[in-house]
Amino acid sequence: MNKIWTIGALLQWTQQYFAGKGIDSPRLDAEILLSHVLHKERIYLYAHYDEPLNGEELAAYRAMVKKRADRLSVAHILGTKAFMGLDFKVSEDVLIPRPETEMLVETVVTAAEGTAPVIIDIGTGSGAIVLSLLHYLPQATGTGVDISSKALAIAAENGRSLGLDDRVTWIESDLFTQVPPCTCDWLVSNPPYLTQGDMEQLQPEVRHDPALALYGGDDGLDFYRRIAADSPAYVKVGGHCAVEIGAGQADDVTAIFCRHGAYDYEQTVKDYGGIDRVLVFSRKE
Repeated sequence: MNKIWTIGALLQWTQQYFAGKGIDSPRLDAEILLSHVLHKERIYLYAHYDEPLNGEELAAYRAMVKKRADRLSVAHILGTKAFMGLDFKVSEDVLIPRPETEMLVETVVTAAEGTAPVIIDIGTGSGAIVLSLLHYLPQATGTGVDISSKALAIAAENGRSLGLDDRVTWIESDLFTQVPPCTCDWLVSNPPYLTQGDMEQLQPEVRHDPALALYGGDDGLDFYRRIAADSPAYVKVGGHCAVEIGAGQADDVTAIFCRHGAYDYEQTVKDYGGIDRVLVFSRKE
């Protein structure tokens, strides 16, 4: 890159380069990375196509382009991911929050609006779910539970940066094993739900997510079985359990929760692709 590189020329070159590497959104990724290097909004790029980059900016951008070409996700490269309109710190110790998981948060926010719910988030990872719920439900309090101490360190940092650390507690636990007796209004979870076959066909970017946060056993349902069996002790009568599911798992997960006798099926929420994504169950007497 010895020639003078303008913003426009660099974006065009990177878009073609990323496309050749099989990256799904080559132009968008190029814009996000370049705007990050320049400390500008993406709209700035369009108004300054002819602006040249200096050597320091080019070097920083080139390093990011190489990482993206090696199929490290933009979120991993930048160490941050937007979710529910909030910015979360992420690393290879946590699952990168997905847009479809926003359906889980939106479902709970709509149902619990105007109340002061106690929330438990099982498998909290970056804390994106429970912290988003606390942000949009200002009277709520929550607990984030995860087996990974490294994930909980990220979650705690996110709680502090969002100004929510006084309303959330973090517990290192293999699901409920270390969670002290308590009851909540909402138990939420985006548990690992990929099957063995799914794991073998992961996109390169997803391979940088922790396998612990992805693999749900041979049939993808192991964690739903454990949550359905152990969660009733923690959900008050009249409370709710809301879980994210993978494509095609709705019937099996519904059967798992209703079989134990502590829950009634309440609703299914589809994502924007029309796929069943969230199941809600109510705790019965």
